Formats: sequence, C-alpha cells, structure tokens
Amino acid sequence: MTALLDHVAGLCAEDAEAAPQEFHDLLERAGAGTDAAAYLHSLASTIRTLAQNSQADYDELPLSRWEVDVRFPRLSGFGVNWVYDGEYATLQDSLQAAVDSEHPYCGEFLAPLAAEAQSALVLFPGEQAMEDRLSPVVEWATPQALRLLLQAVDDHMQREHTAPS
Repeated sequence: MTALLDHVAGLCAEDAEAAPQEFHDLLERAGAGTDAAAYLHSLASTIRTLAQNSQADYDELPLSRWEVDVRFPRLSGFGVNWVYDGEYATLQDSLQAAVDSEHPYCGEFLAPLAAEAQSALVLFPGEQAMEDRLSPVVEWATPQALRLLLQAVDDHMQREHTAPS
C-alpha cells in the first residue's frame, strides 16, 4: 500500500494531467489543499510508521462490546440465538441443534462461524485470556465451548458433506 501511495505521488508530481480530474478533486479535498504529491508521501510515511510501531495486541487490551460485535459477529449472535434462552439442556445440545438446523445450506453459516471460533482460540489462548477478554461479552465462549462447536461443525461436515469414495 505504501509503495502504491509513493508511486501515485510520483506520478502526480511528474504529470498532474495523467490522473482523472475527479481523482485530483478528491485528493485536494482529502489533503485540505496541500500539494498532492507531498500529501500522498506523508500518508505513506504515516502508514509505515504505524506498521512498525504496532499497538497493543488482543492479549493486552480487553475488547469492548462493539469491537466483539465487529470482530466476532457470529459468535456474539450465536449465544442469543442458541444458548441464552435455555431451550436446550446442555451447551453441547445447543451446538448440535444449531449445526443441524443449517443443513443443507451449512456453508453460509457454519464456515464463518467456525472461522470466528478458531480465530478466538488463536487470539485468546488459554482459559484465562478468553475469560478476561472475550467471555465478558460473549458469555458462553470458553475454549472448551469453542472446541465443542468446532468439533460439531467438523463432525457434521464429514458426515453430511463428504463425497462418496
């Protein structure tokens, strides 16, 4: 991205007529009237600086409700739809009912849900990390629960969606 910004800045400096007028108008508005090439080089430099000085990771900062809803929308909604109302006796029953309910259109629901579960296990390794950062918002999410979900999805996909040999 930064190389592209620097390249476009060079093109702007060499030949201002090469880019469409709409691009120049947007660039002028974004740069608040500063020189287009200088603005694009500055933007590239800022991105490089941010990339080199990374901020605190998930293991250092708790996620707020809106961050969880953006990063893990399916896990967040899963509890509301399948866990919290107490319709099923156990979490495993809830997980199995959710997985079975999506057949035969499992790919649209189960693949993204499984991806979020796996991401949560990677981003919050261990019981304490998940308890401190994800579980306050997604109350049912524990490493064990997410592994049960992944196992239910995997079992379903192997049982229902494996091509015959």
